[in-house]
Amino acid sequence: MDAITALILGALTLLISIWLLSNKNSKKHPPGPTGLPIVGYLPFLTKEPHKKLTELSKIYGPVYRVLLGSTNVIILTDFDLMKEAFWKDEFMGRPPDLPFELSKETIETGAFNDLPWKEQRRFTLHMLRDLGFGKTKMEQHMKEEIHELIDILVKNAGKSINLSDMLASSMSNNIAALIFGKRMEFNDPQRLKLNRVIQNVGRLAGAVSWHIYFPWLKKFFDTFNIGNKGKLVRTLMKMKNFCRKEIESHESTLDANNLRDFIDGFILEMQKKKNDPNTTFRKEVLVDISRLLFGAGSETVRVTLDWMLFTCVARPEIQKRIHAEIDEVIGRERFPTWEDHLRMPFTEAALTEIMRWKSIVPLNVMHYTLQDTELNGYFIPKHTHILSILWAVNFNEKLWGKDVNEYKPERFLSGDGKKVIKPEYTIAFSVGKRACPGKILAEIETFLYLVAILQKFELSVPPGRKISLEEKLGTTLFPPKQDLYLKLRQ
Repeated sequence: MDAITALILGALTLLISIWLLSNKNSKKHPPGPTGLPIVGYLPFLTKEPHKKLTELSKIYGPVYRVLLGSTNVIILTDFDLMKEAFWKDEFMGRPPDLPFELSKETIETGAFNDLPWKEQRRFTLHMLRDLGFGKTKMEQHMKEEIHELIDILVKNAGKSINLSDMLASSMSNNIAALIFGKRMEFNDPQRLKLNRVIQNVGRLAGAVSWHIYFPWLKKFFDTFNIGNKGKLVRTLMKMKNFCRKEIESHESTLDANNLRDFIDGFILEMQKKKNDPNTTFRKEVLVDISRLLFGAGSETVRVTLDWMLFTCVARPEIQKRIHAEIDEVIGRERFPTWEDHLRMPFTEAALTEIMRWKSIVPLNVMHYTLQDTELNGYFIPKHTHILSILWAVNFNEKLWGKDVNEYKPERFLSGDGKKVIKPEYTIAFSVGKRACPGKILAEIETFLYLVAILQKFELSVPPGRKISLEEKLGTTLFPPKQDLYLKLRQ
């Protein structure tokens, strides 16, 4: 090759490189606020980050970038864009640095964070359907749990009690029946211990969630397990140990012809795929999935019911309307069924509105892009954190009207009040391919518990007290603990 040819090739290579670099840099990236060195925008988020991040969207648009710590996060506040993004596989990942303390096997197989989660989700939905998920069998189990709870509440009639703690014990048994195939007695020490663990995980996970924004600092806390991080690790270890013992017990008593619960089904699938090197059906994956299902299925429904009961006390007219609907449709003696919700539109609307008004999960679980992609004309690179603000959708005046800050069940009722109407932007359970698989179970559970309690009792504020509807943010938006006064309905 002569010098002139080499020179020409070199010049062409340089021009192509410049063109490629220029083309790459010309890609449109989302705008966003300027933060501070090292900490980014974190100091400005306040104690209500869901509200602050919604406010920023009014300046930068429904898709914008914010630097939180040393991590760039793309914020979504628009329902249509959330729907568009979360039906794409490119947006279906979970960040590797979420505070769930996943096992090495779960991370390496991608069973939770990467596309293999699809296989796990399909299996989970299949198993839950086979086990009576959302059907008569599950409803019958709930009926037994609620009967036991009501019996205990009757003994406490005429007293002020912390109903939330009792609900936690009762509701956790419903998800335990699906996963572990058994229930525990109301005052079983193991059951009470598990309830404390679940509540502590939610509180501690919220307290250490900022670690995700400082990967370099997270490694330090992960190594030494100090502060809230250490408490979270130790708390999660208790849950993991409980799940491992249950799995070992199931392995020794497994009957392939008589599957008792989710764990049995998973173990059987493990055996079928034991020679597949790429399978996600492994014991430690089962440990992680079991505890995640148990925790999420217990805590969110209990918080939802807490808000509903406190609102019934703070707004007595709401309680009276539900009482009237119960008396008309069910009466005082017959136990409620899920089918009753079809003839109790106000009660269903009241529950749907509480999920909007109190946004039980105001900040969606973080998503993570698995490939370079685009959204709303913006380039979103691979391995980008995506945070959708469900609270922003729930409080969008264009969707819900100017009275968006009011608790108003009527917004979900037809003009004549006889039919429940839920717009597609009713997203208490998120949206897209990774929306909550337990939606129907949660709806049945909250309806049956609420109706069974109000069928028997009138709830009010204990003498000398006031009901607080102040919100606190952990993994959910939860109310403060407070007592309620129970009076048997005459």
